[in-house]
Amino acid sequence: MMLLSHMIKTAIHAFFRIAFAVILFGAIGAGVSLLFAYQTTHVWPPSVITVIIAGIVGVLLGYAVGLTILVREAIGGVRIAEHDIKDDIERVVEAPARHQ
Repeated sequence: MMLLSHMIKTAIHAFFRIAFAVILFGAIGAGVSLLFAYQTTHVWPPSVITVIIAGIVGVLLGYAVGLTILVREAIGGVRIAEHDIKDDIERVVEAPARHQ
């Protein structure tokens, strides 16, 4: 039961971390794209194609950040599992043997 609660807590934490990063970096990517378009053309408001391209850049940046955080969370989970397994094995090996 403890393993299941730990997995649920980790999955929820990873989900919200990924969601926050995707929104934040997607907005930053779209904003920087619009800023770059304005600095290049000195026209505001931007054209529809510029807004579409800025949205695409934001989506791609959000996707890249989301996958990066997903991989980091997966690697962190494997490291935690490896550490727990190592500790359990050390505890079993160091335990005194019971003789009958």
